[in-house]
Formats: sequence, structure tokens, C-alpha cells
Amino acid sequence: MKPNRQEKEQSEYRLPTNVKPTHYDLTFKTDLKKATFEGVVIIAYGDSDSRSLASLEVKKDTSTITLNVSRLELTNATILSEEGEKPVAVVQTDEAQERVTYKLDEKLPSGSQTKLKIYFSGKLGGNMMGYLRGSWEYEGRTEYYALTQFQPTAARSAFPCWDEPLLKATFTITMISRADTVSLSNMPALSEQPILEGLDAETWKITKFDTTPPMSTYIVALANGPFKFLEKSVVMPLSRKTIPLRIYTSPAKVSQAEFVLGVTASVLPLYERILGVEYPLPKLDTVAGNIVDGAMENWGLIIGRSAAFLLDTDNADLLAKKRVASTQSHEIAHLWFGDITTMEWWNYLYLNEGMLTPPRIIDRFLVFTRNGALIRRLPPPEGQTGVTSA
Repeated sequence: MKPNRQEKEQSEYRLPTNVKPTHYDLTFKTDLKKATFEGVVIIAYGDSDSRSLASLEVKKDTSTITLNVSRLELTNATILSEEGEKPVAVVQTDEAQERVTYKLDEKLPSGSQTKLKIYFSGKLGGNMMGYLRGSWEYEGRTEYYALTQFQPTAARSAFPCWDEPLLKATFTITMISRADTVSLSNMPALSEQPILEGLDAETWKITKFDTTPPMSTYIVALANGPFKFLEKSVVMPLSRKTIPLRIYTSPAKVSQAEFVLGVTASVLPLYERILGVEYPLPKLDTVAGNIVDGAMENWGLIIGRSAAFLLDTDNADLLAKKRVASTQSHEIAHLWFGDITTMEWWNYLYLNEGMLTPPRIIDRFLVFTRNGALIRRLPPPEGQTGVTSA
């Protein structure tokens, strides 16, 4: 019997279903000067490793584990158990499908859990996909920064993972960076401490972030660089939580973040009230740089091009303000449509975007002041029951 279309798609483009990740504990060391990064991920259960962990459920009896990898150098890999660590070897690398398969000495029974630790390294790219490095000129010197853009399938170029939207997991992220830079991720930092020895003569620091809710790999986000920010906070209408908001960008352009910060403060609580679903994260940051195209709705850390978010309010015309307000409102709407509710596979991307295309909320329903504050919400056109798009 010939396989049907769905079975063919599963075998050609989807990962095997014998194992499923439930948690990643990731550590990244980002070297902006050398344009490199390195890290470790453990696919595991139980207490997290001091460097990196991910939990893995065994769904079917298996002696192999296959996951996504692209443009990474993989070094040591081990299976962790109560008896200790056992080395595992790569038995197949599929560059076309961006997969790697590890062979285990013993078969894992269905219903069990295991730990797989992988060390990896890579180069900060410049092709607008993956973990990227950019630069700006400030006070006569060149400064470097790094941002991520993972949608749709570039998380695998930053760390080994199950890079499919359906395979949600929680993430605990740690970043090692130079002490004079800012490190950001989806969740707030729990701690930040200097590293006094063990790296090199320069001063480094380690930043540990809180654990995320379950989410897809394509909205994992990292940022590192000499950013400056503007900030304010909002009280959410349903949860009554105070959510801090920050816009990060270069020191030379941070004054141009006032308008998009005002839009963020207006739109985030508006969506919570309209949709009746609480915003689940404790903060929302936005980073503006010039090494990504457009903007991306990473949960808790929206990342986009400077032109999408920044403007001089004294000289910008109405069209420029509408563009910034529309872009940020669209990305914030994705924090519900796409981040909380996510399509099973990329052929259902319209489920993410369909609610966020015409009629456009900015063009028809919302009126903002000069600094981005919402001054009124217009009634929806006849025949529309409410504001559900951005």
C-alpha cells in the first residue's frame, strides 16, 4: 500500500514521534567580538544540570533519537542516567532535512524518560535568519550586538532542538556575555553575576532567566549588546498585574523609541480586555536593530528592524506613525494569536496571520496621540462585532 500524502509529509518533513521534548535548559556564551557562540543543551528529566537541561519523554520504544540541527558544530554528546553519563554517537546526518540522529547502546522503553546532553558551537550570522550579529557606530567607535530570528525553522541553527511548532516545551535560558553588554531573553532575569575566572582576561558575566511557559522553538529569543532603553509599566485589566515594558535599541536612537513605547502601553492591556485571556508573561521587551527583516513576535521579547519601531516624533508624518503603530500592534496581537495558540504545522500559518490582517485595527479603530498613547477606540464598522484583528 502506498503511503498517503499525510504519511509522506510525516516521513519527509516531520521528525520521528518516538520522543518528545518537554523542557530545555540552555546555556549560551555569546562572543560579539569573534562573532561566535557556543553552548550546551541537555534533553533530560529531573533536576536541571548546572549548565543546561531539556526533558524528553519516550513515546515509543526506540534506540535512536533524531532532532533538528543546522550549521552547528556538535562535539560531545552523552545520555545521562542514574548510573552516570554514557557517550552517544551520531549515526546519521541529513543536511538537506537539517537533522541529526544519535544511536543509543540500549533501547529506551515507551513511557520512560531520559537525558541527552549535547555541546555545540556556531557563528553569529548576517543573513537575517538564526543567531545574528550586527553593528552600529556610536561616538566614533563600532559596537556589536546580537539578535535572534528563528521563524520558521532557524532555531535549529542556534541550538539542537525539536524545531516544529507543535512540539512546545518550557525553556530555562542562561546567557554568558561580556560584562559591558545587556543580555535579554523571553523571561525576566533572575540573577546576574560576574564571572571572576575560567574564561579569559576580559570581564564576563552570567545571566540566568526565569523559566518560560510551554512554547514553540521559533519564538525563543536572545539579544546581547550595548543596548539602551526607555521604559514604563502598565496595569493589566484582567490579571491586575503590573507589566514592565521596555524598548531597547542603540544609544544614538533610544530617544526615538518614545512613540512605540506608548503604543505598547496602550495596546497590550487593550488586547487582554478584548480577548478575555490574560497576558501570561511577567514582562514585554522590544528590541530594534538592523539585522532582521520586519518584526517578530517572540514571546516577551519582540525583535524587529529599527525602521519598524523607531521614529522622530517631531518630524514624522502621520503615515510613519501609523506604520509603527500598526507593526507593533500586529506583533503584540501575535502574543495571543500564535504564541498562546499555535498552528500544528506551517501549512496552517494562516491561522496565525488570518486574525491579524484586514480589517486593520490601527487604520480603522484606534487613534493615538503624539507619544503613542491611545486616546479613543472607534466603534467597529457595521457588520463587525468587535475588534479582533491588528
